[in-house]
Amino acid sequence: MIRAYRIADGHNARLDEKAGMAELRTATWVDLLSPSREERQQVEAAFGIELPTREEMREIELSSRVYREEGGTFMTATVLCRADSPVPETMDITFVLTGEALITLRFDDPKPFYGFHHQVSRQSVRLDSGPLALTQLLDSILDRIADVLEGAGRDVNQVAQQLLIEGHGGRLGSDTQHQLLKKIARAHDLTAKARESLVTLVRVLAFLNTVREVAGDKIIRARLKTLSQDAQSLADYTAFLSSNIAFQLDALLGVVGIEQNNIVKIFSIAAVVFLPPTLVASIYGMNFHHMPELDSPWGYPMALGLMVLSVIIPYIWFKRRGWL
Repeated sequence: MIRAYRIADGHNARLDEKAGMAELRTATWVDLLSPSREERQQVEAAFGIELPTREEMREIELSSRVYREEGGTFMTATVLCRADSPVPETMDITFVLTGEALITLRFDDPKPFYGFHHQVSRQSVRLDSGPLALTQLLDSILDRIADVLEGAGRDVNQVAQQLLIEGHGGRLGSDTQHQLLKKIARAHDLTAKARESLVTLVRVLAFLNTVREVAGDKIIRARLKTLSQDAQSLADYTAFLSSNIAFQLDALLGVVGIEQNNIVKIFSIAAVVFLPPTLVASIYGMNFHHMPELDSPWGYPMALGLMVLSVIIPYIWFKRRGWL
């Protein structure tokens, strides 16, 4: 699908989806979402460029992600998407600056793009030039990552509060432990994917500063400087959040380990307490003929008394030692 915009009478105007090459050349922003072969060829012919394939967009070498070719500047970033779903994902998106136009090539619909299209339609954002549109779009992407990291931080704080309140009293049931582990795992997954996205965005922003269309515009260079600072601060926050997540995971596993040790301790003490009466019962359960207590009228109550006494004495001892 092709969605293209241009400036008409000082406002953003969306081009018809069946617009020809001549009209596409007037666009400020051309957004390609899972384009067909014909749509790719139409955009390539209109702007005189060759768009990367999906396999080429996935390559991790720096030379394959940011480069210049005749007709345009190509930059590929990994963008976090589906952050609200149970399994967050990342998607490689290519930004192409060609003259005064911005071309975006993607195979998913992250929230920043959906919101940016909405802003463009409402005229909240003006697409005066391709470089300016790119900085505004990158700003939307960074805003979304910041929101996602804030949510992950809140989840980690909730885990910490539950560990402090419920873990202190030993009231962490198996269901609660499972939920806390799921929260920690999801926060870690989100943080890792956000960090991966930020690394590629920092690279794109650094490369943008060297692009000819950007270097001569003071306003865009100032916006890029602010975006670079924002991206770096978010990257620093992901490092802090990662260490916090690791600590919460260790704390949760420590609480689970303590609870398991308490259970094992109870079973161990119970085994030790009931060992002496078992020994007494075993002795008097032997069927030897010459056992003086067997023929005595007080032999049975004596054996019962020994068993009860052998339970009481270890119990009192463990209690005084603080083991119970």
